[in-house]
Amino acid sequence: MIKERKKYVGEYNDTRYWERIKRNLGWMGNTEQEQKTRQEKLRSVVIGIAGCGGIGGAVAERLVRLGVRNLKVADPDTFELSNINRQLGAVIDNIGRNKAEIVAEMVYNITRDINIEVYADGINAENADEFMDGCDYVMDKIEFYNIPARYALHRAFRKSKRCKFMLCTPVIGHRVFVFKYTHDSMPVEEVFGLPDELVITSDKAQRLMERFIPEMPSYPDKEILHNWFIDKKTCPIFAGCPPLAQGILVERLALAITGLDQLPNAAQLPVQPGYAMFDALTWEAKLVRGAWWS
Repeated sequence: MIKERKKYVGEYNDTRYWERIKRNLGWMGNTEQEQKTRQEKLRSVVIGIAGCGGIGGAVAERLVRLGVRNLKVADPDTFELSNINRQLGAVIDNIGRNKAEIVAEMVYNITRDINIEVYADGINAENADEFMDGCDYVMDKIEFYNIPARYALHRAFRKSKRCKFMLCTPVIGHRVFVFKYTHDSMPVEEVFGLPDELVITSDKAQRLMERFIPEMPSYPDKEILHNWFIDKKTCPIFAGCPPLAQGILVERLALAITGLDQLPNAAQLPVQPGYAMFDALTWEAKLVRGAWWS
């Protein structure tokens, strides 16, 4: 049974739309028609954002500003004090309120010409297909330790004939990793090698850390990070890094939607089990193709 969901349906004004996005256009083609055609792709695409935390909520905002008009947002969690260091919508008055509902309300009110469907129950085995239905691209921003929700999302993706790919962008210290899933890439269950269970033991947390972090930062000490990821089962996040991931994710997504990623000098993102990485501390960027673990 499909649950009735909150939806925002915007009132579209063509003149106002093109005025608000006009500064995009200078970088989108060599003719006015080429520029407009690419922007129209952004206008019509449907993007799902599974997880409205430190990166997902901000991605929704940036996509709306970019000119995307159709979003689905999902998150079962509520804001808490520790979210204030990085998450869109995390303010004192919103503590205890659902993240997806707040993000949807905030980004809708930026322009009021967009359409948003809200999944305040998050992603689960019962609604993953419904969430995926109609999406052209999906951003996997599900909470680090929530294996059942992530597996449900990816299984729905593999059944979808419309969704082209999914991106997952964990932030680790001052590093952003980009994992791209396509219909031909290694499935997430094989990447993690973990059963579909909600209970996270220390062994499972260790495995997650190994797969989410292809290259562990050299600072701070391994014991400190082990205490956070394994003992506390909490992913520490430096507040400056999520905006970096947000920018990389939105850029790569927009390039794919518009076809700009097919320009002769464009680098192609590796698919899982490969990855892309940028480190703001060491100023290192790399693309790694194929399985990296032994």
